[in-house]
Amino acid sequence: MYEATARLLELGLSDKEACVYLAMLELGPASVQDIAKKSKVNRSTTYLTLEDLKKRGLASSSMKGKKTLFTAESPSRLAAVLNREKQELDEKKKKLEDSIPYFMALYNAVEDKPQVRFFEGDEGIMAVREIMQQSRGEYLSFAAIDEGTLRISKINEGQRVKMARRMHGRYIFSLKAGMQRPKTDLTNWEVREIPYGTSPFTGEINIVDNKVAAFVVKTRPVAFLVENKEMAELFKALFNAAWRMAKEVSR
Repeated sequence: MYEATARLLELGLSDKEACVYLAMLELGPASVQDIAKKSKVNRSTTYLTLEDLKKRGLASSSMKGKKTLFTAESPSRLAAVLNREKQELDEKKKKLEDSIPYFMALYNAVEDKPQVRFFEGDEGIMAVREIMQQSRGEYLSFAAIDEGTLRISKINEGQRVKMARRMHGRYIFSLKAGMQRPKTDLTNWEVREIPYGTSPFTGEINIVDNKVAAFVVKTRPVAFLVENKEMAELFKALFNAAWRMAKEVSR
Protein backbone atom coordinates (compact mmCIF):
# COMPACT_ATOMS: atom_id res chain seq x y z
CA MET A 1 0.00 0.00 0.00
CA TYR A 2 2.87 2.35 0.77
CA GLU A 3 4.31 1.88 -2.72
CA ALA A 4 0.93 2.52 -4.34
CA THR A 5 0.48 5.70 -2.31
CA ALA A 6 3.97 6.88 -3.21
CA ARG A 7 3.30 6.37 -6.92
CA LEU A 8 0.10 8.38 -6.75
CA LEU A 9 1.93 11.17 -4.94
CA GLU A 10 4.48 11.22 -7.76
CA LEU A 11 1.60 11.65 -10.22
CA GLY A 12 0.44 14.77 -8.44
CA LEU A 13 -2.24 13.52 -6.04
CA SER A 14 -2.17 14.82 -2.50
CA ASP A 15 -1.62 12.44 0.40
CA LYS A 16 -5.34 12.47 1.28
CA GLU A 17 -6.40 12.02 -2.36
CA ALA A 18 -4.08 9.03 -2.73
CA CYS A 19 -5.39 7.35 0.44
CA VAL A 20 -9.04 7.92 -0.44
CA TYR A 21 -8.60 6.82 -4.06
CA LEU A 22 -6.85 3.58 -3.04
CA ALA A 23 -9.55 2.89 -0.46
CA MET A 24 -12.22 3.22 -3.17
CA LEU A 25 -10.30 0.91 -5.50
CA GLU A 26 -10.40 -1.80 -2.82
CA LEU A 27 -13.97 -1.21 -1.63
CA GLY A 28 -15.81 -0.64 -4.87
CA PRO A 29 -18.97 1.50 -4.48
CA ALA A 30 -18.95 2.65 -0.86
CA SER A 31 -20.28 5.29 1.48
CA VAL A 32 -18.27 8.21 2.82
CA GLN A 33 -18.20 6.53 6.22
CA ASP A 34 -16.76 3.27 4.85
CA ILE A 35 -14.21 5.09 2.70
CA ALA A 36 -13.13 7.23 5.65
CA LYS A 37 -12.68 4.15 7.80
CA LYS A 38 -10.70 2.31 5.13
CA SER A 39 -8.48 5.27 4.21
CA LYS A 40 -8.01 6.37 7.84
CA VAL A 41 -8.94 9.92 6.84
CA ASN A 42 -11.55 11.68 9.00
CA ARG A 43 -15.05 11.79 7.53
CA SER A 44 -15.32 15.52 6.80
CA THR A 45 -11.95 15.55 5.06
CA THR A 46 -12.88 12.39 3.14
CA TYR A 47 -15.99 14.07 1.80
CA LEU A 48 -14.03 17.14 0.61
CA THR A 49 -11.38 14.89 -0.91
CA LEU A 50 -14.02 12.89 -2.77
CA GLU A 51 -15.36 16.10 -4.29
CA ASP A 52 -11.84 16.99 -5.44
CA LEU A 53 -11.37 13.53 -6.97
CA LYS A 54 -14.70 13.88 -8.78
CA LYS A 55 -13.56 17.20 -10.26
CA ARG A 56 -10.37 15.51 -11.48
CA GLY A 57 -12.38 12.68 -13.07
CA LEU A 58 -11.05 10.03 -10.70
CA ALA A 59 -14.28 9.33 -8.80
CA SER A 60 -18.00 9.28 -9.40
CA SER A 61 -21.08 9.07 -7.22
CA SER A 62 -24.41 7.29 -7.46
CA MET A 63 -27.52 6.88 -5.35
CA LYS A 64 -28.59 3.59 -3.83
CA GLY A 65 -31.87 4.21 -2.12
CA LYS A 66 -31.22 7.25 0.05
CA LYS A 67 -27.50 6.57 0.36
CA THR A 68 -24.80 8.19 -1.77
CA LEU A 69 -22.09 5.81 -2.88
CA PHE A 70 -18.73 6.79 -4.32
CA THR A 71 -16.74 4.75 -6.83
CA ALA A 72 -13.17 5.08 -8.05
CA GLU A 73 -12.78 5.52 -11.77
CA SER A 74 -10.42 3.11 -13.54
CA PRO A 75 -6.71 3.74 -12.97
CA SER A 76 -6.42 4.08 -16.75
CA ARG A 77 -8.10 7.46 -16.27
CA LEU A 78 -4.93 8.73 -14.56
CA ALA A 79 -3.20 9.23 -17.91
CA ALA A 80 -6.13 11.26 -19.27
CA VAL A 81 -6.23 13.32 -16.08
CA LEU A 82 -2.51 14.06 -16.28
CA ASN A 83 -2.77 15.02 -19.95
CA ARG A 84 -5.67 17.37 -19.24
CA GLU A 85 -3.89 18.97 -16.29
CA LYS A 86 -0.71 19.36 -18.36
CA GLN A 87 -2.74 21.08 -21.07
CA GLU A 88 -4.29 23.40 -18.48
CA LEU A 89 -0.84 24.13 -17.04
CA ASP A 90 0.52 24.93 -20.51
CA GLU A 91 -2.39 27.30 -21.10
CA LYS A 92 -1.75 29.04 -17.79
CA LYS A 93 1.96 29.32 -18.63
CA LYS A 94 1.09 30.91 -21.98
CA LYS A 95 -1.28 33.37 -20.28
CA LEU A 96 1.42 34.23 -17.74
CA GLU A 97 3.99 34.86 -20.50
CA ASP A 98 1.51 37.13 -22.26
CA SER A 99 0.83 38.97 -18.99
CA ILE A 100 4.45 39.51 -17.91
CA PRO A 101 4.84 42.84 -19.81
CA TYR A 102 1.69 44.17 -18.10
CA PHE A 103 2.90 43.12 -14.63
CA MET A 104 6.38 44.53 -15.31
CA ALA A 105 4.83 47.85 -16.26
CA LEU A 106 3.07 47.93 -12.89
CA TYR A 107 6.25 46.84 -11.12
CA ASN A 108 8.26 49.61 -12.74
CA ALA A 109 5.58 52.24 -12.21
CA VAL A 110 7.52 53.57 -9.24
CA GLU A 111 10.57 55.15 -10.87
CA ASP A 112 13.87 53.43 -10.07
CA LYS A 113 12.44 51.17 -7.38
CA PRO A 114 15.36 50.10 -5.13
CA GLN A 115 16.44 46.48 -5.33
CA VAL A 116 18.73 45.03 -2.68
CA ARG A 117 20.08 41.49 -2.94
CA PHE A 118 22.42 39.43 -0.78
CA PHE A 119 24.82 36.81 -2.16
CA GLU A 120 27.03 34.36 -0.29
CA GLY A 121 29.93 32.08 -1.09
CA ASP A 122 32.07 31.72 -4.21
CA GLU A 123 29.00 31.20 -6.40
CA GLY A 124 27.50 34.42 -5.07
CA ILE A 125 30.64 36.41 -5.90
CA MET A 126 30.63 35.06 -9.47
CA ALA A 127 26.91 35.80 -9.84
CA VAL A 128 27.38 39.45 -8.84
CA ARG A 129 30.26 39.83 -11.29
CA GLU A 130 28.09 38.50 -14.10
CA ILE A 131 25.34 40.97 -13.24
CA MET A 132 27.74 43.90 -13.04
CA GLN A 133 29.44 43.18 -16.36
CA GLN A 134 26.11 43.39 -18.17
CA SER A 135 26.40 47.18 -17.83
CA ARG A 136 28.53 49.18 -20.25
CA GLY A 137 28.94 52.49 -18.41
CA GLU A 138 32.06 53.75 -16.64
CA TYR A 139 33.04 51.22 -13.98
CA LEU A 140 34.28 52.57 -10.64
CA SER A 141 36.14 50.22 -8.32
CA PHE A 142 37.42 50.94 -4.82
CA ALA A 143 39.28 48.15 -3.03
CA ALA A 144 41.45 47.56 0.00
CA ILE A 145 44.00 44.95 -1.06
CA ASP A 146 44.39 42.70 1.94
CA GLU A 147 43.89 39.03 2.75
CA GLY A 148 40.12 39.25 2.20
CA THR A 149 40.31 41.00 -1.17
CA LEU A 150 42.98 38.57 -2.38
CA ARG A 151 40.71 35.70 -1.33
CA ILE A 152 37.91 37.14 -3.49
CA SER A 153 40.28 37.77 -6.40
CA LYS A 154 41.10 34.05 -6.58
CA ILE A 155 37.45 33.08 -7.06
CA ASN A 156 37.28 32.18 -10.74
CA GLU A 157 40.24 34.44 -11.46
CA GLY A 158 39.82 33.99 -15.19
CA GLN A 159 36.30 35.43 -15.04
CA ARG A 160 37.53 38.44 -13.05
CA VAL A 161 40.43 39.19 -15.39
CA LYS A 162 38.24 38.82 -18.48
CA MET A 163 35.66 41.14 -16.92
CA ALA A 164 38.31 43.82 -16.20
CA ARG A 165 39.53 43.57 -19.79
CA ARG A 166 36.03 44.12 -21.18
CA MET A 167 35.11 46.97 -18.84
CA HIS A 168 36.51 50.50 -18.70
CA GLY A 169 36.68 52.91 -15.81
CA ARG A 170 38.63 54.08 -12.78
CA TYR A 171 40.21 52.03 -10.03
CA ILE A 172 41.29 53.16 -6.55
CA PHE A 173 43.18 50.73 -4.36
CA SER A 174 44.62 50.82 -0.88
CA LEU A 175 47.49 48.35 -0.46
CA LYS A 176 48.07 46.75 2.93
CA ALA A 177 51.73 46.26 3.84
CA GLY A 178 53.08 42.95 2.62
CA MET A 179 50.29 42.46 0.04
CA GLN A 180 50.60 42.45 -3.76
CA ARG A 181 48.02 43.70 -6.22
CA PRO A 182 46.15 40.78 -7.79
CA LYS A 183 46.60 40.03 -11.49
CA THR A 184 44.27 42.33 -13.46
CA ASP A 185 44.15 43.64 -17.02
CA LEU A 186 43.85 47.42 -16.54
CA THR A 187 44.43 48.46 -20.15
CA ASN A 188 41.19 50.44 -20.23
CA TRP A 189 41.48 51.83 -16.69
CA GLU A 190 42.82 54.84 -14.86
CA VAL A 191 44.43 53.82 -11.59
CA ARG A 192 45.10 55.70 -8.37
CA GLU A 193 46.18 54.72 -4.86
CA ILE A 194 45.29 55.81 -1.33
CA PRO A 195 47.80 54.96 1.44
CA TYR A 196 46.44 52.04 3.48
CA GLY A 197 47.61 53.53 6.75
CA THR A 198 45.64 56.75 6.22
CA SER A 199 42.19 55.13 6.25
CA PRO A 200 42.50 51.36 6.69
CA PHE A 201 39.43 49.35 5.69
CA THR A 202 38.63 45.96 4.23
CA GLY A 203 36.44 44.97 1.30
CA GLU A 204 35.65 46.19 -2.17
CA ILE A 205 32.99 48.46 -3.67
CA ASN A 206 32.13 48.56 -7.38
CA ILE A 207 29.77 51.02 -9.07
CA VAL A 208 28.45 51.02 -12.62
CA ASP A 209 25.32 52.70 -14.02
CA ASN A 210 22.68 52.31 -11.28
CA LYS A 211 24.34 49.33 -9.55
CA VAL A 212 26.47 49.24 -6.40
CA ALA A 213 28.16 45.99 -5.37
CA ALA A 214 29.99 45.57 -2.06
CA PHE A 215 32.19 42.54 -1.32
CA VAL A 216 33.48 41.56 2.11
CA VAL A 217 35.24 38.47 3.44
CA LYS A 218 35.62 36.96 6.85
CA THR A 219 35.32 33.20 6.86
CA ARG A 220 32.96 33.13 3.86
CA PRO A 221 32.67 35.70 1.06
CA VAL A 222 29.49 37.77 0.96
CA ALA A 223 28.26 40.42 -1.44
CA PHE A 224 25.49 43.02 -1.43
CA LEU A 225 24.05 44.32 -4.67
CA VAL A 226 21.94 47.49 -4.71
CA GLU A 227 20.21 48.68 -7.87
CA ASN A 228 19.05 52.24 -7.36
CA LYS A 229 19.91 55.45 -9.22
CA GLU A 230 20.12 57.70 -6.14
CA MET A 231 22.23 55.18 -4.21
CA ALA A 232 24.60 54.76 -7.16
CA GLU A 233 24.94 58.55 -7.51
CA LEU A 234 25.79 58.81 -3.80
CA PHE A 235 28.56 56.22 -4.07
CA LYS A 236 29.85 57.82 -7.28
CA ALA A 237 30.15 61.15 -5.44
CA LEU A 238 32.08 59.49 -2.61
CA PHE A 239 34.30 57.73 -5.14
CA ASN A 240 35.05 61.00 -6.93
CA ALA A 241 35.98 62.63 -3.64
CA ALA A 242 38.42 59.81 -2.94
CA TRP A 243 39.69 59.97 -6.52
CA ARG A 244 40.69 63.63 -6.15
CA MET A 245 42.71 62.74 -3.06
CA ALA A 246 44.32 59.63 -4.49
CA LYS A 247 47.76 59.45 -6.09
CA GLU A 248 48.08 58.40 -9.72
CA VAL A 249 50.08 55.21 -10.25
CA SER A 250 51.18 53.13 -13.21
CA ARG A 251 48.87 50.31 -14.29
